[in-house]
Amino acid sequence: MEDTDLKKMFQALTDAMTQISAVNVKQEAQIAMLSLGKNKFKVPEPEPFDLDGGVSLDEFFLSFEDYCADLYGDNKKDAWSPVLKKFLEGEVKDAYIGLKGGNLKWEFLKTTLKTQFADTIQRTNNYKRIFSALAKKDNESILAFSIRITKVSKQAHPTYRFEELEDLTKGKFLETLPADISEKMSIALVNTDLTTAKYSGLVSMAERFEALAPKTNIVEVTNTTKTVVLGAAEPALNVQAVTSLRPNGGAIPKLVCSHCNKPNHSQDRCWTLNPQLKPNNNRGNNYNNNSRGNPRGGYNNNRGASNNNPNSNRKCYTCNDYGHLANACPSRQQNVNIPPPNFQNRAQNAAVFNTNRQCNICGVSGVNFHAWQQCPKVQQEIANQSNTA
Repeated sequence: MEDTDLKKMFQALTDAMTQISAVNVKQEAQIAMLSLGKNKFKVPEPEPFDLDGGVSLDEFFLSFEDYCADLYGDNKKDAWSPVLKKFLEGEVKDAYIGLKGGNLKWEFLKTTLKTQFADTIQRTNNYKRIFSALAKKDNESILAFSIRITKVSKQAHPTYRFEELEDLTKGKFLETLPADISEKMSIALVNTDLTTAKYSGLVSMAERFEALAPKTNIVEVTNTTKTVVLGAAEPALNVQAVTSLRPNGGAIPKLVCSHCNKPNHSQDRCWTLNPQLKPNNNRGNNYNNNSRGNPRGGYNNNRGASNNNPNSNRKCYTCNDYGHLANACPSRQQNVNIPPPNFQNRAQNAAVFNTNRQCNICGVSGVNFHAWQQCPKVQQEIANQSNTA
């Protein structure tokens, strides 16, 4: 390789190293600028301001202005007004929204808020009236009520020291408790000096009494008057629903004894209280050819009737007595709400009766139609023949 080629190669390497060094210097400068930007905002963000936070509005504005001056600079103070909303809470934030503070000049906005929320006599008197009318709400817990008393007492008495405010809140808290909890607190604190008792301890004690208190649910009862029409007939469908056409069907609702809880009798006819009322259920002397007792009583030589009165040992399912069936029960006959048995051979309705038929004997037709067996002439003839015989 000739010397000329070596010189060209060395020159190219030198140019490349020079370019790389220039790029490194530029990157170091950019990194330094980024580091300077990160360390520029050294003022921390202020805490959101609330009237009950323990910091005055003037002190908050000082810290807020330092923060905005470090972030935006002093040349654009009017740009601080929209930022202020982020750091306000409670009544001050409501006032800011009502004033539309984001559109106001910074100095005017700051002066307006200071004037509105200054500790004036009128504002203090308003909070004193609120403090005097404090009362526990129905769905409010003891803890929430105690916190509300503390906030209002600070606003009503801004010049009080901590000890004075604590004595004031303790007295107001015990005064406004519900009657049942207040009575228990009075018994528990009968030998306690309230000046040495802590407010938090009183609140915890009241919470325990509230948890142990029985819950009372008030139910409003409305008396309704039901009009009863005397002599009104029951619907036929309801009567037929409880009427049984079976021989031993119980049409009267079954009773349940209040003493032994057994059905079909009342307490005055209970066998356990009155043994003499127990029916004689002696089923002896019942024989048949197969040496098996007849469960219905009486001597039975075959499948025929055992005696002249087949119902003598039958039990009524209505009154639980023996000797009759339910359809012949005396107590059932006394129930006026049950209609008599309704048989199908009743008089036909004239509106649906076939008026084309007539008696073959007397010629009567229409509504007065009758078969020849019921014809008056036939019945008279039969009676005459009987008398003649």
